[in-house]
Amino acid sequence: MLGQNFITDLLCKANELAQRHELGTLDNFCTCSRLDRKTDVRYHGMRKAASRAYSSDNYLYCPRAVQPQDEDLGHFRWHWKNGEPVIVSHAIDSTSGLSWEPSVMSRALCQIAKSTHPQHLDMKAIDCLDLCEVQIKIEEFFTGYKEGRVDCLGRPRMLKLKDWPSTNLLEECLPRHCAEFISSLPFKEYTDPFGGCFNLAAKLPEECLKPDLGPKTYIAYGFPHELGSGDSVTKLHCDMSDAVNVLTHIAEVKLEAKYLTGIENLKEKQLEQEQRELLSVGSDGSDGAVWDIFRRQDVPKLQEYLRKHFREFRHIHCRPLKQVIHPIHDQTFYLTVEHKRKLKEEYGIEPWTFIQKLGEAVFIPAGCPHQVRNLKSCNKVAMDFVSPESVGECFGLTEEFRTLPINHGCAEDKLEVKKMTIYAMQDVIRKLERARLADKGPVKV
Repeated sequence: MLGQNFITDLLCKANELAQRHELGTLDNFCTCSRLDRKTDVRYHGMRKAASRAYSSDNYLYCPRAVQPQDEDLGHFRWHWKNGEPVIVSHAIDSTSGLSWEPSVMSRALCQIAKSTHPQHLDMKAIDCLDLCEVQIKIEEFFTGYKEGRVDCLGRPRMLKLKDWPSTNLLEECLPRHCAEFISSLPFKEYTDPFGGCFNLAAKLPEECLKPDLGPKTYIAYGFPHELGSGDSVTKLHCDMSDAVNVLTHIAEVKLEAKYLTGIENLKEKQLEQEQRELLSVGSDGSDGAVWDIFRRQDVPKLQEYLRKHFREFRHIHCRPLKQVIHPIHDQTFYLTVEHKRKLKEEYGIEPWTFIQKLGEAVFIPAGCPHQVRNLKSCNKVAMDFVSPESVGECFGLTEEFRTLPINHGCAEDKLEVKKMTIYAMQDVIRKLERARLADKGPVKV
């Protein structure tokens, strides 16, 4: 497609330019890494998310989006290079204030649906208990989002919409919300889908068929107590690319006392343990969802644990798992508080666990397995990107996915990261060549 000598010529030019220009590198340490991590004090710009013994990465970088970001970008790049998630608070504070209230979005969608997309009046949701699709009207779904729904046994019913609207319809169906989300994204050098200098996905030329990287909305019900099954909004999985997820709206569901009493009697011991965990990560009225993100280096032990205990987990129709093809890529596991305790006891590993609050953006590095459980009904918007720091991880995941059975949901390479890398290299070489021709002297990149 690119010509017989394209790659060879690209490598020659890259080597020549690398010798001519001063190539900048990141420092081997960050001022954040010098903080005393032996106490539970919440440091400025840091949030405790793990209690690993003899570890220097129990705290995650957590800047405020409303602060000047020149210095913050350097901090971000240091933590990102080390494969650490980043939490940015107040991400939506500087936007125009467009409402993410589901009723507002519902009215906008219905208005367009009547003229161009009538199928959107009825939509498919996923019941988190049995993972089956249910047909439901928009109005009914969003009523349950605010007021809650229960099943025939009196348990909170958890419904979610995933990758909605489908394909690339967010910009078409909700153009103002799409623009608002993109404007809210921190660290646009990485997240800008059109001009981010560190976003390899933005380097693909217009004539290329581009992967669907979003943005997409993820709207789901939530409940503060861990029920043990049917309450995981997103089961353990690993994305092929980097991602940023912004919590734009929350709604606390108030169930009737008769339902709460039954749940508390059933889960009394587990709820006590869960409450201790939530208190340890700092809980308040802006809570939205509990995240568990595992380190890349812990993946082998995590997989070993899941293969060993897979019969203890339930999936479709809430039935025990019968087989495991790939413990993470199957997306059939959710580790409860009890399983996380056993994982640390048996293998000495634990995830970063934290609560995503309203308005916060969570950055997830490629290759970090993660799972999410909503504490309240949540409206989140997410987008994928590909950073230079994660290219090697993306390559590895691409090859890993190709070893899966052909009918596996993750077997297809939808990212095409190698194509992105080639065009990104071509882009930077062209810019450096122009700089050399303009005789501007050494250029730092």
